[in-house]
Amino acid sequence: HGAGSELGDPIEVQAAAAVYGRARDVARPLLTGSVKTNIGHLESAAGVAALIKVVLAMRHGLIPKHLHFRDPSPHLDWDRLPVRVVSEAIAWPSAPDRPPLAGVSAFGISGTNAHVIVEGYGRPDGASPSPQGVPQPVAVTALPQPDALPDARGTRLLPLSARSAASLRSLAKRYLAWLDQREPALAPDEAASGAVLSDMAWTAGTGRSHFDHRAAVAFEDCGSLREGLQALAAAGDSEPVTPAKVAFAYADRGHRWIGMCEALHASEPAVRAVLDRCDEVSGDVRDASLLDVMFARPGSAESLDDPRWARPAAYALQCALTALWSGVGVRPAVAFGHGVGALAAAQAAGVLGLEDGLRLAMTRPEAMPDDIATGAPSLTLIDTCSGLAVLPDDARDPDYWRRQAAGEPESFRNCAGTLASAGIGTVIEIGPDGALGTMLPETGNAGEPVVLSSFGRSPERGAAAKSRPNGGFADAVAAAWEAGLAVSFAGLFAGESRRRVSLPDYPFERRRHWI
Repeated sequence: HGAGSELGDPIEVQAAAAVYGRARDVARPLLTGSVKTNIGHLESAAGVAALIKVVLAMRHGLIPKHLHFRDPSPHLDWDRLPVRVVSEAIAWPSAPDRPPLAGVSAFGISGTNAHVIVEGYGRPDGASPSPQGVPQPVAVTALPQPDALPDARGTRLLPLSARSAASLRSLAKRYLAWLDQREPALAPDEAASGAVLSDMAWTAGTGRSHFDHRAAVAFEDCGSLREGLQALAAAGDSEPVTPAKVAFAYADRGHRWIGMCEALHASEPAVRAVLDRCDEVSGDVRDASLLDVMFARPGSAESLDDPRWARPAAYALQCALTALWSGVGVRPAVAFGHGVGALAAAQAAGVLGLEDGLRLAMTRPEAMPDDIATGAPSLTLIDTCSGLAVLPDDARDPDYWRRQAAGEPESFRNCAGTLASAGIGTVIEIGPDGALGTMLPETGNAGEPVVLSSFGRSPERGAAAKSRPNGGFADAVAAAWEAGLAVSFAGLFAGESRRRVSLPDYPFERRRHWI
């Protein structure tokens, strides 16, 4: 603040030193200055002027000189106080364990006192901060984390939302104008993985409020982004969505193809951590690589058509997808599955460990291992034979899961009543694309859950989803978000360093109310 008064300035400095000077090393004094020495008194704007000065100093990593400072106030014991006036411009002191911090004071003539603590975003050297708060499931954080992944994410997701359908269309038009302003620097074939479009998607997902009228564009380049925005700008009215409880459904094996999940393994840390651990276990049990079979790598003599490999491949894929969904904040309230899928559902509920579930999926029913550890479920598990919730005693019984692994007759239709009583509004298929298409159909009737795929918006779009650079998961997240699920978009950038950028403002609807 620094009013320049003989009485006020010493009081302010002593107050700041009393709070921020405790146990402060004399070699690291509290650095102080004032904006009034730059531009004079600004009355009610003094506080915001000081805030602007602090933010600019943080951005440039430089604390400017306090102008016209000659004679320190004799009313302060400068030798005792851990405070120093910045009489010459200096570099902002950096600390490796925290961002830059500053305090801004503003004192009104009427006696109003305000103090704001400002935390810098990033570091004074201008380096991009890493995404914060990216959720990772316990099953993944307990596993060895992969090094830098070989492939960048080839598909990005731009989420748009508004309080009305008209505002949603207007927002799409504003993003089109945003792209126009960046031509010709952004060519139509500009990759989604580039800095500009990646930072745009990061900012829209993590730096904007999310409302009930929603639309999302999954895109691989600037051209496909523009096409998606044009379609949204011309779309009709949309209905607002409401949050829904989620169930994860795990089929036994379902549809599969060579190389399924390979793109996700190359670009998603959670998927790689789970699949690599399953590959290690399969190597110990069978002295062969599960990933070699799944991805049909040269030299592999095994086939994914062999049930001995199809079962553990399906289980590993389902566990990896569970971790991937958890990374974007989508976790189930209910899980159910059949055969190998029942084991993956149990793993999602914390009943079976990743390794024990894989061992059950890899062995014949007559040779099931005896040393299987089980625990209490953390969510509701449904037995697909009875359609009822699995009892706690059954969940803790290894023999129960051995029978499930053997693949007893089932019908996912049996689960409908339990799903309804649990208030499930969305069912996400965890596994190869479209396996539940005929067993748990979406009819659109009121009260029935919406069924989504993990590899695209719907089973009918399976072929298109497989061509996506990251296996169609961005389409799946788009569909989940449009269905009303709360999505943590930071999870789509795990392992990356992104920064917020300036994006279009919200298109408020103007209404006149005449008296």
